[in-house]
Amino acid sequence: MMKIKKFQGRTFKEVLETVKKEMGPNAVILSTSSKKEPLSNNSFIEITAATDEEETFTAQEILGHRLQTEDSWKFDHGVFKEIEKLKAEVSLLRESITKLFPSLDDISKRGLYNFLIKNNVEPYLALMLLEKANDMNELRMAIENELKTCRNNFDEEKGYIFYGLPGVGKTTTIFKIGQSLKDNNKKIMLISLDQRISSVAYIKEVALKLKCEAKFINEPKELYKIMHKEIDKKNLLIDTPGDVNISLAGELKNLLKDMPIKKCLIMDASMSMQSSFKILKTMDTASVDCIGFSKIDLAQTYGNLYNLSVLSGKPVSFITSGAYGEPQVKVLPPDTITNLIVGGVCAN
Repeated sequence: MMKIKKFQGRTFKEVLETVKKEMGPNAVILSTSSKKEPLSNNSFIEITAATDEEETFTAQEILGHRLQTEDSWKFDHGVFKEIEKLKAEVSLLRESITKLFPSLDDISKRGLYNFLIKNNVEPYLALMLLEKANDMNELRMAIENELKTCRNNFDEEKGYIFYGLPGVGKTTTIFKIGQSLKDNNKKIMLISLDQRISSVAYIKEVALKLKCEAKFINEPKELYKIMHKEIDKKNLLIDTPGDVNISLAGELKNLLKDMPIKKCLIMDASMSMQSSFKILKTMDTASVDCIGFSKIDLAQTYGNLYNLSVLSGKPVSFITSGAYGEPQVKVLPPDTITNLIVGGVCAN
């Protein structure tokens, strides 16, 4: 049985709180109006709300009550006209999308589309993949073909300079890559442009664990001198300060243009697409060569890795898994992204 009641108060917020308190969060607002007291001429808000003790009242019942008052009907009539307009626009949009992407008429492809969306692949990128894929095997091939990856494996590079937001995992990435290089009997050197006490201490600790040399510099010119001297002898792993706008990448672009070292943007694999894309829009992407993903073990879905590879135009160099200090940290090849998306799991 439907329970209908009027509530009054000085403000809409005040009355709404009363409605929620008395009738619960599932109460439906039937009408609202502004009125004045006959004697004092003070204004007040009146809300008519409904709830059903068995939660079975219908839209028709709600509409029937609203039609009892002329003011309410004027309000609802405008709302219903707007709803009908939106329905027509949605129908037109659906028809347009179907014409542009006839694959969505195929029930099996709808399943692939939903699969990609659940993995947080951007809708328009998912639609483009479906133009090339009819089943999961073809989808795997389509992702592999579209995914941008670096030609060389990370341990074939002369070194890296890492950029990224504060806390994204640059120094931890240095440890993971350094550990992998050491396991392959490579000589390494750590260089840091971050002079903060905590960062200096962290790099020293990493260098101690990796049993390698660490240098701390203040000026970009110092960096160039060290790189020029050591680049043919050791793999250089260079840390930079965390910067919201990643402005240092632009400042060092000309200095590093002739150096055979990868300028790598570290992205947190567990970040949302919105946050990740905001980084790409605020920085000079021409100042970086590639993307490296950290914290893959914390990510819930993996479609965002594909999104960023395609939208940034930058190839993926590596993916890292595991926390600093763990005995079995992993540096995974970029084509792991395809397995993560299609398989939906990460081998931690």
